Amino acid sequence: MSAVGTLLRDLETTMQRGSEAEREAMLLHLTDLFLASAPLMSDEQIGVFDVIIGRLSRAIELRARAELAERLAPVPNAPGSVVRQLALDEIAVARPVLIRSPRLSDQDLVAISAAKGRDHMLAISERPDLGEPVTDFLILRGGRVVTHAVAANLTARFSRHGMGVLVMRAGQDDLLQSTLGTRHDIPNELADQLMAAAKAAARHRLAGSMAPGVAAQDLDNAVERGAAALAATPAMEGELDSVGGALAEVQALKDEGRLDEAHLRDFARQGATEHAICALALLAQLSLPASEQVILGADREAVLLVGRGLGWSWETTAALITLRKDLGKSDAALDRARTSFRNIGKGTAERVLGFLRMRDAKP
Repeated sequence: MSAVGTLLRDLETTMQRGSEAEREAMLLHLTDLFLASAPLMSDEQIGVFDVIIGRLSRAIELRARAELAERLAPVPNAPGSVVRQLALDEIAVARPVLIRSPRLSDQDLVAISAAKGRDHMLAISERPDLGEPVTDFLILRGGRVVTHAVAANLTARFSRHGMGVLVMRAGQDDLLQSTLGTRHDIPNELADQLMAAAKAAARHRLAGSMAPGVAAQDLDNAVERGAAALAATPAMEGELDSVGGALAEVQALKDEGRLDEAHLRDFARQGATEHAICALALLAQLSLPASEQVILGADREAVLLVGRGLGWSWETTAALITLRKDLGKSDAALDRARTSFRNIGKGTAERVLGFLRMRDAKP
């Protein structure tokens, strides 16, 4: 610590008479010394650096403060007062510590959010493992942009109240619906509310996008039944062993980067049902039982929603329909299915597919 003693003796002189460049040079030396010794330092020693670095950092320009924040952000035992001081600085300085510094507690983050506003809140929303007090505050005080950002942070934790507020707002916010559709931590009763909101939005959009002569009730029912399709008890659940070989072949294609819509369409046209089910599961990010329900389940409309949501062609979707053993592959049925398929908005289908994935992923 003798080097620190020397620097301490020079500090007052530098603060009183030194130039900007001299203050920056001293800060650089102190920071280097701290980082080199930080893992072995006691709380008392860190406190000394906290005072000295804090004084110097208030007397340097923004560029140097931003560099200091970058260097201290990942350090587990960085000087606490300095980190909080940097976190309250302009966002160009504050951002690294707001996103990465483990020295900021939930209470610190809430106080900083309240004091500084949206830019600081957006940086905080990127932190891993955000706690419930912080997400509650960001949701209630952050506005729409911050709410979307924190909802998209898949490691953030939410209180029952906070998640309830998100779900309530999603009823009037399609983008928030889609964002929440990527989360797997939504309680069952709130997931049901979210699904109801998605279906209501789907019905609204379908009503405005129908071709002349298409009955509104037909498309409305398609959304309702499609949303329920994956909740049904899958017929394949007790027979998954029989698809092991097909899954291995399809997984190999995926691992090689060759599995795509064209392969799926070829499987369907060849009548390779198990291969088609496995390919759909991997491409659509669904379980095998859910994929089987989409293709062969009681609801003939589910495959239309999934195909449209994935941006596949009618030819691919029609090939999947022909795998059915019922009248789904008759000419009249295919004509009706084609009309419905072309009148389902892609955005609507993507939204419903997102919630089908969410339901499929829940235990």
